[in-house]
Amino acid sequence: MTFPGWNPEFQAVLGRLAIAARRRAASPYSGEVPSSVTGRAIEFADYRPYVSGDEPRLLDWRVYARTGKAYVRRQLEDRERMLTLMLDVSGSHDFGAGDAHKGLYARRLAVALAWISASRHEPVRVWLLRNGEARALAPVFTLNDLPRLIAELAAVREGGDTRLGQSVRAALRTRPRGPVVLISDLLHDSWKEACLTLARYECALLQPLAPDEFEPVLDEEVELEDVESGERLPGRLGPVEVEAYQTRLTSFLGEVSAEARRLSLLHLLVRTDAPLVDLVINQMTRAGLLTA
Repeated sequence: MTFPGWNPEFQAVLGRLAIAARRRAASPYSGEVPSSVTGRAIEFADYRPYVSGDEPRLLDWRVYARTGKAYVRRQLEDRERMLTLMLDVSGSHDFGAGDAHKGLYARRLAVALAWISASRHEPVRVWLLRNGEARALAPVFTLNDLPRLIAELAAVREGGDTRLGQSVRAALRTRPRGPVVLISDLLHDSWKEACLTLARYECALLQPLAPDEFEPVLDEEVELEDVESGERLPGRLGPVEVEAYQTRLTSFLGEVSAEARRLSLLHLLVRTDAPLVDLVINQMTRAGLLTA
């Protein structure tokens, strides 16, 4: 099956989901997401005294009957929002085998989120992050635009350095209005810098790691290669080394989780051997990123 490799049943489920609105939309364009703009929508905001020129039908007659004073209801208008997806395509994502390949899994996840937003008539902008830069793909406005995005992401090959903090800053120069999702393993020294930059936005961090990154395979003699720099070092990966590695990994993941909580960023650790359908329908809804 070609990229992204899911069946029509899963595609239909995506159309019934929505990106959770954890902040009110700030776009000047009308849409389907509650905003902080007052107008004639359904959701009640507050009251204000009636002044000459107000439409009489906005008067709250129950308040008038109770107080003898004329007040109009102020209500919150719905506004459009854009989903911003930032996808780490650096060399550290060129890891894992088959469907559990970290980069492939991350790109499939990006398509799923784009599908959800486009199904709700919410535009999507995708940025590819590597080498301290951010490359924008053509925006998605409707489901008809998705084949182009799918083709572009299918052609991506992970490689190069991350410089995550610098790449995230480059992507955010456009000052997005709406939810921001960073899909990255965060395996770069500047991950805290990236999180701090994202803290100004309604942001979710999706951190994919391959199975072998959780449980390295024991081997007496190994050659360790930095997938971003290409540097190789001989070494031994026995029980002692694996235990030390897992201790450091646990510490790192705990630090990421704590930093995300401190900055009010939604963080979800993702195993790339988890079925994508389970991640989207169960894990991401429980985490509060998606709603049914």
